[in-house]
Amino acid sequence: MSTYMLTHFNNVVANGTKTSTGFKTVHHNACARDLNDHFRLSLTGGQIANHLRYWKKKWAKIIRLKNSLSGALWDEVNFIIRLDHEHYTEHIKTHKGDAEFLNKPIEHYTEMAVIFGNSLATGQYAKGSNEPLAEDALEIDDDIVDEDAPATPTTPATPSSTVRDPSVPKAAKKAKTSAQQSDDKLMATFTTVGDKIANAIVAAGKSDDELPAGLWNSIKDIPGFQSAHLSHYYAHLVENVRIARAFHSLDFDNKLIWVARYI
Repeated sequence: MSTYMLTHFNNVVANGTKTSTGFKTVHHNACARDLNDHFRLSLTGGQIANHLRYWKKKWAKIIRLKNSLSGALWDEVNFIIRLDHEHYTEHIKTHKGDAEFLNKPIEHYTEMAVIFGNSLATGQYAKGSNEPLAEDALEIDDDIVDEDAPATPTTPATPSSTVRDPSVPKAAKKAKTSAQQSDDKLMATFTTVGDKIANAIVAAGKSDDELPAGLWNSIKDIPGFQSAHLSHYYAHLVENVRIARAFHSLDFDNKLIWVARYI
């Protein structure tokens, strides 16, 4: 489903309907309608916006690793951020969450590059005239942080020194926590539906004319009938798979009745 969503927004950008400030509610609602029609869901535009934000956070981390990670080389053919074994091992010790982006092709890199890669950097993220060009610019959300960065040591607080940061209201913290929980629930929905679709594809791939395993063994030893008659009944079951499945599920006495009625 993530693939479907990213492809949808990739097409929105390709059609030139994305605004300079990003995607609007109308874009999120349109994507939700497409997903609902295709997968028989009931997603909302708000949920799509949250899931798109989740992928934007991934893109922000990719850009940071690609442009700032010491010793990293960018493979633009295979979309891989490469590190030698020693650097990779040391980095992953303290940044386990970066493993999915290093030394392996980055999933959906092309789609993310189209959707997020052309964002106009403004304010503190804008480049100066003396800074190098040809680097990806990204308008970073305020809540994007490196989840795997080591914690900064702090001194134990005393009752007199415990002061809440006035710049971060309690309501804002609660709203941020609620948004994170919403993102987690949406990811669970995407994963669950994806699993169901995968299982349906596997089931659809199975042949509808597949005979039950051991069918002949359940027929050949039925007493009171000649081998030729049993072979003839087996041929009848092979030509009628549904009857064969029903026959195979019967107990011995009922199998005997079915064979006797046919022969």
